[in-house]
Parts: sequence; structure tokens; C-alpha cells
Amino acid sequence: MNRIQNRVRFLALVALVALFSITEGPARAEGVKRVEPVFTLASRFPGGEGASGLGAWKERVPGIEAVTLPSSADGAAQRAMFFDSGAAGKRPLLVVLHSWSTDWRQNIGIPYAMFAAQNDWVFVHPDFRGPYLRPEAAASDLAAQDILDAIAYAKQRGHVDETRIYLAGFSGGGMTALAMAGRHPDLWAGVVAWAPVYDIPDWYVYNRKHAPKRHYARFIEGVCGGAPRPDTRAFRECSRRSPSALLAKAKQAFVPVYVATGIRDDIVPPRHSISAFNDLADPADRVGDDVLAKLLAPTATRRVSTSSSNDLYERAGAPSYLTRTSGSATLVLFEGGHDVVFDAGLAWLRDKRRTAKTP
Repeated sequence: MNRIQNRVRFLALVALVALFSITEGPARAEGVKRVEPVFTLASRFPGGEGASGLGAWKERVPGIEAVTLPSSADGAAQRAMFFDSGAAGKRPLLVVLHSWSTDWRQNIGIPYAMFAAQNDWVFVHPDFRGPYLRPEAAASDLAAQDILDAIAYAKQRGHVDETRIYLAGFSGGGMTALAMAGRHPDLWAGVVAWAPVYDIPDWYVYNRKHAPKRHYARFIEGVCGGAPRPDTRAFRECSRRSPSALLAKAKQAFVPVYVATGIRDDIVPPRHSISAFNDLADPADRVGDDVLAKLLAPTATRRVSTSSSNDLYERAGAPSYLTRTSGSATLVLFEGGHDVVFDAGLAWLRDKRRTAKTP
């Protein structure tokens, strides 16, 4: 009788482990686990994109720390959320960047930290000069160095596998993730950008025309040192920070980059994600200007992919209508607005490793 009971307990444990594991891909052997399904979309996270505060981090991720890092560039104190289990052996490092209007306490970074804790990865969520409303922020030289300093801190505190350093960001954080892919292409095993801003001056024009009541145009002026109109110093300053000026270097270095956006995003137009992909793609694989219009047409017949990666979008209630890969770059256009499908990005990057390549 005891033997039967023990056998039942063992099978129940196996079933429980299977329930919380991603089953497809090479990472299965490493026991990579899924993010809790309730947090599959950023828009489903309590409070949404704008929620911020330390309490939720500490409640959801036991062992997470709020740390202070001195900038190696100017000595300014920069804050970050940091997790490391202290276990021996080299482990991946997941670096996650907050979005345009928030800071290091942004709560939609929590599902990434939960994933890191569940899978014994090292995790850091740096501030890099806080909300993008002044020249020091928004993919500036100082902000870029803050991100590098956060990585150096993680290496000092944890045992980081330098072939598995991953970067993820959303919206403004997606923009900075793409900028860092271009600025430091030798660093990343994989970069995930959700609904990224591709070109800051172009996004300024969009906000002035289509969303004048939102704060973004004012914030952009604070970042650029004025309105970034053509032939101005402000235009040149924000152009040089934009992925539009930097992604060629990421392509040359074969940096694995995943760009995804909702086709109904009215905060950062989906054409920004398409343009970022086109910079990284081979000419024959680029997405035409008419693709988005066709997907949005009332009579559109959308094709939903049933591959394992895209099935995560289906499970999240945000089916993907276009997935295109060219070289090291992947683009996904999915049903939804300004959002993140956590599982899909994590499934894409989880088994990537950085290798030395030459053009």
C-alpha cells in the first residue's frame, strides 16, 4: 500500500512540474519554467504599465533587492532591482529596461524577475537616469553607461555566464534596448524589444499631430533640448540616440534581435517596429509599407501561425498575424495594442548564446 501511495505522489509531482514548464525547444532539458499565466500580458498586470513601487516587487519575488550603484561616468547614485540566488555555477543574466515615463520600480518588470527567480537566473532592472524627460535620460551616453554599470554589478554579485546576457525592454525601454544592441553588439546573446520607438524625432511629430494632450512631446523636448525639428541641434541630438542611427552595427555583428508590437498600438505606431526590423533584415525579407494596412483592414483575413513560439501569443489572447525572420532578426505583429507578451519573448531568448561572428 505504501509503495502505491509513494508512486501516486511521485506522478503528481511530475505532473505539477510539467504544468509549469515550457515544453518546446532545447531549454526543456534545462528545466526552464513559464511565467505565471496571469501575467502573460503586461496589460493584465495589476495596475498596468504605469504601476510602480517596491512592495509588489518584494511580494512577488522573495529575495529581490533594491540596490544603489554609483555611476562610473559621473558618480551619480543609480538605483536598481537585483536578484541573485547565490548559487554556484555560471548562470544567465537578464537585464530589463523600464519604459519611457517610469523608473527602476516599474512593476511590469516583475514577471521577468519571477522568471529569473524560478529558473535561477541573475536579474537586474536598472534606473539609467529614470523617466525620459531630461537630456541625461533616453539612451544618452550616461544612460548607456548606467546599463553597463548594472551589468558589471551583476557580474560582481553573481556568477554570470557571459555568453548568456539577455536584454529586454518595452516602449522607451525597447528603444534603449535596440540602441544598446547597436552601441555594444558584442555583449548580447539576445535582445527583445516590445513596441519600441525607432526614431525619436519621428515619434515627436506623431505625438504633436495625433496625441497632443499626451505628455510625450513635452518629454521629448526635455530630452532633446528643444523641439527636434529638422536642421536643429535638438534634432541631431535625438537622432543620434535613436535605433534608426544605430541598428546597422547590430546587423553587422549578427546580434539576435526580436521585435514585436500590437497592430493596434496608438502610443508607438507599429511602423516603428517594422522599420527596426527592416534595418536588421536582408532586403528581400523586409516588410512592405502595405502589410500593416492589410492587417488592419476590416475585410482582412489574418493568418495565425501555429508554431510553438506563436502559440504563446494565442494562449495570451493576442494571436500573431505575421512572424518574419531574416538573419538574426525576428518581427512579430500581433493582435493588441501597446503591450508585452512575456512568455513569447522569454521563449525566444532563453536558449540563445553569444558566439563570435564576423560579417
